[in-house]
Amino acid sequence: MIYCKGQRIWAYIALLITLIICTSLAAGCSRKPEKSTPRNLETEKKESPALKKLQSSIESIIKEYEKIYLMQTAPPPKAPQEEKQQESSQEGQSQEPQKSESGSEDSKQEGQQKQQQPSQSKEQTVPQPDWPKLEKDIADLHKQWNEFQTEALKSGATSEMIHDFSNTLNQLTVTLTNQALYEGLLTVNDLYGKTVDFEKLFKTKSPPEAKKIIYYGRMAVYKILNGDEMGATEAMNNALISWENVKSQVEDPNEAAKVQFSLDELGQAITERDPNLIKIKAQIAQDNVQNAIKSMEESKKDQ
Repeated sequence: MIYCKGQRIWAYIALLITLIICTSLAAGCSRKPEKSTPRNLETEKKESPALKKLQSSIESIIKEYEKIYLMQTAPPPKAPQEEKQQESSQEGQSQEPQKSESGSEDSKQEGQQKQQQPSQSKEQTVPQPDWPKLEKDIADLHKQWNEFQTEALKSGATSEMIHDFSNTLNQLTVTLTNQALYEGLLTVNDLYGKTVDFEKLFKTKSPPEAKKIIYYGRMAVYKILNGDEMGATEAMNNALISWENVKSQVEDPNEAAKVQFSLDELGQAITERDPNLIKIKAQIAQDNVQNAIKSMEESKKDQ
């Protein structure tokens, strides 16, 4: 009798264990599979060759505009011999042609022609961009932008970003038609700044914000050479803010120090408003920023 009761107890225990196991298995089968954790979007980003090509083309156009703009607004000092030749030429021009006793009309016309010649030659010496070449380059830019738009949208660019870039590119084309050098220079630099915003959608070897330093630095130089002191000061302040945002990522302290010093000196040159001093300090600052960008790219390769 005792033996039978013991068997029943063990049978109950075995039945209970079986029920528990079945219940656990049923719950496991009915449970929805857990979603896999999303991969880091940063690792999924890829570089954009189309964007790099677009940015390179814009850089080339900036250099073409900038070269002529600096020749007009910050020409190198003339050699003493050139100054003497110019002074003697001006003295000769200021002398009135002597009238003949007869006061003939021929001598009057000759004198008027001589007075007109200096102004004509002066206009001819003002350097001008190669407008036909720029027209071709800007037409190519329209094609490259058309090829990149779809990729930009797929990578997360907003419609506002797309329209903004398109409108700015159209404005650049209008300045080309009007042969407006200063307005064209500012506009093509704005295009460069907008490519930096697109860079943030893709994988990059250096922080895109670093190129904003170049963008704002150029703007400051162009504006101060055009007499826009307030605009130049604002742009220079923005360049320094962008530098503050990225300088901690420059591992080489010497590179970081060189950028800081050169930006400070460019700001001082803008305050002093000497065209050639501004031109020299701007080139040094831009070179230092580009070297810092290369340094950040090299450090990322090693990681």
